[in-house]
Amino acid sequence: MRLPYNVNVLTAAAAELVLSRREVLEDQTRRIVRDRAVLEAGLDAIPGVRRFPSAANFVLARVPDAPRAFEGLKARGILVRTLHGSHPLLAHCLRFTVGTPDENASLLAALAQANG
Repeated sequence: MRLPYNVNVLTAAAAELVLSRREVLEDQTRRIVRDRAVLEAGLDAIPGVRRFPSAANFVLARVPDAPRAFEGLKARGILVRTLHGSHPLLAHCLRFTVGTPDENASLLAALAQANG
């Protein structure tokens, strides 16, 4: 008999080690929540950007022209996930992963330029 999700021995050992250091995970969660709030506020300040509420380590936002913004960000060395074209409800949506404060600041500056 197999479990519904088969986990190999190495993965199980790694999970056990990570879970034994719960304080590290909790600290990382606090940082992500804090940095996500800053990223969300920055997205809210860019004209034409409409972000959706998030409880994850990424933020989904609709921009005026997702293909142009995506290419503008990529040209500036910033990779994000474009969801534009994957479903009609995700038209002109980009997904921004919460990074470090410096990465988030670079993203916001580049998006403001690429969006304008």
